[in-house]
Amino acid sequence: MNYLWQDLIFGARMFLKTPGLTTVAVLALALGIGANTTIFSLVDALLLRPFSFSNQDRLVMVWESSPEVGIRRELVSPGNITEWRKRNQTLQELVAIEHSSLDITGGDQTERYLGYRVSPAFFATLGVKAALGRTLAREDSEQGRENVVVLKHSLWQKRFGTDPNIVGKTVILNGRVCAIIGVMPREFNFPFSGGEMWIPLVSDGEFERQFGDHYLTVIGLLKPAVTIEQADADIRRIAQQLQQEYPETNSGRTAFVNSMTADYTRASRIYMPMLIGSVVFVLLIACANVANLLLARAATRKKEIVVRMALGASRFRLIRLLLTESVLLAIVGGLVGLGLAVFGVEGLARGVPEGRSRYIPGWDNLGVNLIVFFFTLAVSILTGILFGLMPALQVTKISFNEVLKESGRGTVNFARNRLRSALVVLEITLSFILLIGAGLMVRSFINILQTDFGINPDNVITMRLGLTNEQYKEAEKRVNFYQQLLQRIAALPNIVHIGAVNILPMSGFSSSNNCQIIGQPPLQKAKQPRADTRIATPGYFDAIGTELRRGRLFNKQDNEQTMRVALVNEAFAARFLPTVEAVGQRFKIEDGAPLEIIGVVSDVMNDDINDPAVPSVYLPYAQNPQLRMTLVIRSSVNPASLVGAIRHETATLDSKLPISEVKTMQQAIDERTSPHRIMLWVLGIFGWIAFLLAMVGLYAVISYIVMRRTHEIGVRMALGAQPRDILKIVIRQGALLTIIGSVIGLAGAFALTRVLTRILYGISATDPFTFVAVLLALATSAMLACYLPARRAMNVDPMIALRYE
Repeated sequence: MNYLWQDLIFGARMFLKTPGLTTVAVLALALGIGANTTIFSLVDALLLRPFSFSNQDRLVMVWESSPEVGIRRELVSPGNITEWRKRNQTLQELVAIEHSSLDITGGDQTERYLGYRVSPAFFATLGVKAALGRTLAREDSEQGRENVVVLKHSLWQKRFGTDPNIVGKTVILNGRVCAIIGVMPREFNFPFSGGEMWIPLVSDGEFERQFGDHYLTVIGLLKPAVTIEQADADIRRIAQQLQQEYPETNSGRTAFVNSMTADYTRASRIYMPMLIGSVVFVLLIACANVANLLLARAATRKKEIVVRMALGASRFRLIRLLLTESVLLAIVGGLVGLGLAVFGVEGLARGVPEGRSRYIPGWDNLGVNLIVFFFTLAVSILTGILFGLMPALQVTKISFNEVLKESGRGTVNFARNRLRSALVVLEITLSFILLIGAGLMVRSFINILQTDFGINPDNVITMRLGLTNEQYKEAEKRVNFYQQLLQRIAALPNIVHIGAVNILPMSGFSSSNNCQIIGQPPLQKAKQPRADTRIATPGYFDAIGTELRRGRLFNKQDNEQTMRVALVNEAFAARFLPTVEAVGQRFKIEDGAPLEIIGVVSDVMNDDINDPAVPSVYLPYAQNPQLRMTLVIRSSVNPASLVGAIRHETATLDSKLPISEVKTMQQAIDERTSPHRIMLWVLGIFGWIAFLLAMVGLYAVISYIVMRRTHEIGVRMALGAQPRDILKIVIRQGALLTIIGSVIGLAGAFALTRVLTRILYGISATDPFTFVAVLLALATSAMLACYLPARRAMNVDPMIALRYE
């Protein structure tokens, strides 16, 4: 232990004697280790520990799928859940979840919150308990006992002022008096959709016989010692039985089981391989950079090492001394990197809008915690060994005679500097790959900004409204309310267009239904093609900016007394009516009345911008009145300035009507594209860090070679060599390193950037323009890094050079 302490003190003194080298090394390591700490914080929060449930290793998700119609993952029908519960042999519990909008009425103000109807075993299955009161029990789903609610911790704080006696009090929820039975702990946030409360999902006979409607998310709890593979085979077996027993609704429909952790983190896993690879590259470049610095420093310590060996120090003892110094340097760099990571993590947290981050499991856990600290410490020690080992082995592998006779006048060629040169080649190779990745993300994001989403978000604001079923039970009342509201808002100053839709584009939500084209061979329900279905008012398409391609849009005459009509998008017409004109054709949705297509509108990207447009159907509101709609308002001024007037007009018609999710259309688009923007910034920053480190490394190597060849350069110039000849010699060495690194990097980029394929938009992972641009930029910068020491070599005075050392 004494030796270790002495080595640490000696190492600190040695680094203080060379403050310039120490500062450069610490900064390089801080950037590399800080980048790794930042991304590990992301991995820890989103992949390793997104949940903290006691039953986590046994929790699974159960989904339906219809491969014949191209549906890989679908919500579940109540009837299928009922049968799974009866017949399965591997699942201890099956819990259903239904998203629901819940209105809390108090005094003159009604507020709308997202909530969940859940099976009573929901909390027990997850293995969580209430912070106050209790969670749902099985008897809470019985008829007459279902009027209870469990609150999220944040809602308890915001709405009820952290009332410690809240349990047992009542609240009016969707017009019903419900007893508050519990408040969940602060950290409980599941499912990840911004929900604020949980109420029982009542399961009666009619509910259990619904096989055609698929709207439930299902969580399963494995029995002890049962594997996911066994549960998956069990559920698939039951699905095959249900295909035979209920062919009208279940023909062609199967089911599968997946780990809940894997299922909820699947979106995060798309981005992680490139992020992890990029920070590893940055760290390796930093290690190569510092190793080069230590090799240069080792050249000045050869006589010290020889003296130590002459006094009896073993090679192992000397290697341990040098490794202790490098680990000490790495730990200092790691501490600085930990500070940089704090800012990096904060930047990541702010880079994703709240409207998007609330859907990301583990996002609330993002931060630099104790686990991240120990990771940084481990990486620092490993890094210190990694970049310190080669210089330690190199400097202790010397002979007494070579050092004692060294005069400093020998030439230094490429072969004798192959280790330093190899490190520079490694830096150039890795930085080239990172810059390619960053360049691809830049071009991808430019394509996103230039993409026609099928809407025009300029000066468009949206807000969600929801009528109560008690007050607006009749369809006529709903139609009249929205007609009056739209007319009143349209009369306000600076309003250009106004409409309403039940599901807003880019919201992440959709409603898929079976379709049957009249005149085509009839299909069983489970095998019918599916289309996204939305309900809109006249004026909606002008307000949102979706263009009419053929036919006409909805008008006031499309009401309950006239023929039932629909609009379809171009994807619907191309897929289901490829050989005929879509306008005038008729089709049915589910088992509804026939609909005539009156127009074709442009495709709209409703969810994931990487997915192609899905077939979509629009139905007129007057023929399909809904309680919940989203207003879409286009104005000639900043739309945020109109929110107050719009709220006033709404309150004039119904003072208790809650307005929620007020945001501009541009905000909605930004939320959906935020992962691409984050990847752009992260890869861009890491790419530039790698590029700068590589150029510093190249500059350092060429400078060192020039310094060691000063005597040779003096001889050449004394014998008549011109400055341009010296320039060629120096540039040639730098160019050779750059070419080798670029060629290897080019091959590596072709292989590794394919992991970006799933997140690139409108561009190939082997885009020639990006590769050529990065290659030219790297070559130009490398030549500049070589030119500076070359220029110094050109100005060497031959007389001074001949007296060098």
